[in-house]
Amino acid sequence: MEEGNSIIYGLEHQTRALSPQYGESDAIRFLIGTQSLKPNTNQVHVVELEEDTGALHTKVFKHDIGEIWHLRCSPHDAATLMTTHNAYDPDTCQCTMGVSIFKLPTTEVIPKDLDDLSAIQGRNAEDMELLKTITPEKPEEEIRCAEWHPTDSNRIGIVLDNYVSIRDVNTGSQVTSVAPEGRARLKFTGGKWSPQGHCQFAVLQDTHIKCFDTRTDCVKSSWHIDNAHRQLARDIDFNPNRQFHLASAGDDAALNIWDYRNSKEPIFSRTDHSHWVWTVRYNTYHEQLLLTGSSDARALLTAAASICDLDDEGKRLSQVLEDGVLQSYEQHEDSVYCAEWSAEPWTFASLSYDARLVLSRVPRHFKYKILL
Repeated sequence: MEEGNSIIYGLEHQTRALSPQYGESDAIRFLIGTQSLKPNTNQVHVVELEEDTGALHTKVFKHDIGEIWHLRCSPHDAATLMTTHNAYDPDTCQCTMGVSIFKLPTTEVIPKDLDDLSAIQGRNAEDMELLKTITPEKPEEEIRCAEWHPTDSNRIGIVLDNYVSIRDVNTGSQVTSVAPEGRARLKFTGGKWSPQGHCQFAVLQDTHIKCFDTRTDCVKSSWHIDNAHRQLARDIDFNPNRQFHLASAGDDAALNIWDYRNSKEPIFSRTDHSHWVWTVRYNTYHEQLLLTGSSDARALLTAAASICDLDDEGKRLSQVLEDGVLQSYEQHEDSVYCAEWSAEPWTFASLSYDARLVLSRVPRHFKYKILL
């Protein structure tokens, strides 16, 4: 991929689900889930960027179980993925959501020779192995997302409207649940495991962020950030290097970073988007780099160096980057629902509802400043 240029990959059906292949450290590879309303037309696309040439290689797999709202690759096995899906049942005339775990037949994407390339180009969508499907106790319940436990390959957290269900992957049975107290509970919009406190699961509840200990059924949060956003909170991501820091995004067009030990005010805040911010992601190696995607059809690369480039006493180590937007990526024509970093720290992807994946790299002059 040439410096400053992005690569666009277009799909046939609308999309809002994207995941890097967490268990793969040697390849720049992303998985995309489609959201088609037509029966038996949804797919999972595996897209790999050949770094030396900038060529894109893809494989396509069937996802006949329904439209994909959320997708996560397993951090424990590169060939395993989990989708949150919605399907119409003609027998009941209702839509039912579920979470399914699949196994890819192979993780190889780049063809080894011309014969392999010809075979891939002429091949229809392949089958994945369905390992397990988990459905809610009540068919009408909505599932927001499902997340792999960061260290326990046998645990997943499923976020529903009013509670979080911790499930055993092998049996599908519920291990524990999180259901905050109160009769008129505000609905959840998402959630994520804490990478440092492996028993902690943080949820987005209206404008608030609350974190719960999942070792037992619980109703009271371990910590919380009230009114993290002025409007609905859409996404969170934990700082991979600093235990108490997390970033949040919301319908107030804001990117906020918090120290949840003192959550009255964010320690960093930007409102560079002009509409709802759907996603926020820390770079897994360089914590001062963050990605956001918004309904303004843009993905932004933002620096938060002033709160990240600090020593143990809170003093700034250097002045390599200034806070603010480093680059705006405007190749999308619809809402950018997902933005994700690859296993390689300088490459990332953004995905919009118009079935467009854009792969980009951190501009070289910013990269060299960070590495100084």
